[in-house]
Amino acid sequence: MRVLAVDVGIQVCGYVICDVNGLDVSLVKEGEAKPSRKQPLPQRINHIFEQLEEQVRKFKPEAIIAETLYSHYRHPTTLGILAQVRGVVVLLSHQKGLDFYEYSPTRARKSFVGRGNVTSAQVKKVAENITGRKFISVHTADAFSLAVAFSHTHKMKRLNISMG
Repeated sequence: MRVLAVDVGIQVCGYVICDVNGLDVSLVKEGEAKPSRKQPLPQRINHIFEQLEEQVRKFKPEAIIAETLYSHYRHPTTLGILAQVRGVVVLLSHQKGLDFYEYSPTRARKSFVGRGNVTSAQVKKVAENITGRKFISVHTADAFSLAVAFSHTHKMKRLNISMG
């Protein structure tokens, strides 16, 4: 199954295209949508939408995976902006008829690294060790960890179905 995993962000929105087969996750492509900070918010969000839509057209994933949102209570404005970006990711999955999955950052990191309270830099290092290649940023590595979390969850669901 081919998936698009997205690390939602307004300054840098990291994404990966991966092929998932059981617990095997193969990185097909990684990239970042980086809208200009000088643009108004609607144009920045549109830029991210168009970049991700292009990846869907080009690579034809069957599902989109994103993080559930978390923000410190001291930064409610940040949460509001991230929610708008995440909204276009959800909209894209709906428009293209793709399944949508979401995982908390802690769950994705625990599934990937074995602990949920690791930094993005640690996630990047593990991703590079697993794949044998350098990731362009912590954002794409975080997106890769979402694809791995999806593979674990998807595998467990299939096992429960066949065992039940």
